[in-house]
Amino acid sequence: MYFSLKKEYNFVYNHCTSEFQVTTTKSHQNSLNLIQLTFFLFLLFCSQVIIIVFLTGSLSLVTVVGNILVLLSFKINKALKTVNNYYLLSLAFADLTIGTLSMNLYTIYIIMDQWALGPVICDLWLAIDYVASNASVMNLLVISFDRYFSVTRPLTYRAKRTTKRAMTMIGLAWTVSFILWAPAILFWQYIVGERTVQPDECYIQFLSEPIITFCTAIAAFYMPVTIMTILFWKIYQETEKRAKDVQNLKGSGVTSNTSQDQNQGSGSGRNGKCSLNRPKISLEADGADHSQPSTEFICVRSSSSPDQPLAAMTTRNVALAKRFALKAKTEINKRKNEKKANEKKAARTLSAILFAFIMTWLPYNIMVLVNTFCQDCIPETLWALGYWLCYVNSTVNPMCYALCNKTFRTTFKDILLCQWRYKDSSSAQLKGQPQRSFKLQF
Repeated sequence: MYFSLKKEYNFVYNHCTSEFQVTTTKSHQNSLNLIQLTFFLFLLFCSQVIIIVFLTGSLSLVTVVGNILVLLSFKINKALKTVNNYYLLSLAFADLTIGTLSMNLYTIYIIMDQWALGPVICDLWLAIDYVASNASVMNLLVISFDRYFSVTRPLTYRAKRTTKRAMTMIGLAWTVSFILWAPAILFWQYIVGERTVQPDECYIQFLSEPIITFCTAIAAFYMPVTIMTILFWKIYQETEKRAKDVQNLKGSGVTSNTSQDQNQGSGSGRNGKCSLNRPKISLEADGADHSQPSTEFICVRSSSSPDQPLAAMTTRNVALAKRFALKAKTEINKRKNEKKANEKKAARTLSAILFAFIMTWLPYNIMVLVNTFCQDCIPETLWALGYWLCYVNSTVNPMCYALCNKTFRTTFKDILLCQWRYKDSSSAQLKGQPQRSFKLQF
């Protein structure tokens, strides 16, 4: 399954030297040429190793740094602590595990052309690798279902869409991934009664069985991808339907009547008091509660002032009511626009993640199915490239978050420039502004 640099080097060296010995005489010059040829082949081998180490090491570093940025962003920026982003947090943890352990151990295995850490470490590495990789798939599946229900059942589902529920779904995704891969990888040799994997090799023993390989590929990749594609298509259809409905409502000239706040007033003789209370506006946008402080207007009529007609006071209170009803309507529209913006961010992020996932995982899983029926049809080098391409998905995911979500992008920038502390304290000061209360005397 893995390509061998040492075998290629030995093959070229042995082939060239044998041809050289047959077609030339034994002389001092020929000996020098043989040394030069050997040195050239050795340099070629070393250059291949250096290129592989540089490329894989760079990918591992970018993967680790990118996913650490995601974890730090979620920690320091409260605006990112939404239900959607809890799923991305779980995905980032899986990608960080792949970037830290899986990539580096696989690189060592390729370069050394043998497994030198023993069978126990081999099985543990494979278990962690496959569980983390499959957890990424399960998290994407959970995100797809979350977006689907949020779009198709906005009233009933959003009431149940809490952080606790998100954590439960994340735990379920990791549990399914663990059950699907870890027991079979760790205990298959005891189930069949022997370990067929050689001491200097490291691969999953049961994947040598074609039917088992086929079933795991269907369960771990093709079935989730099919479900995610169907859900994404349903989300797209529902979004387009809503957009058309909004356009039809606007075209039909339907107007909405804004209810006016009723005034509460009381008066007796020369002393009177009227009050106008602006209710607290509380909206939920993307899982977070946004509340506006209430403003209370108290109109006090002093006993020394002459009597004013009640109609005049009512007219003035109605004007105040209209004024603040307009402000409330503006605030509601603002929150609705923010909610729509959050929905678009989530949709763009999901689209980018799904596209990157399919593009990076599909080649390897196609080779898995081909290898089931034709074990000699795929070169070892192509196997290694396909396997590494699956790892690249963990590198790309943080880039998808940054490209599709401005909040992630700005938070990444603030962390890299060491500016997040200043901005966080500034936002805290803005949030700490006191409520305003006005009192008017007549």
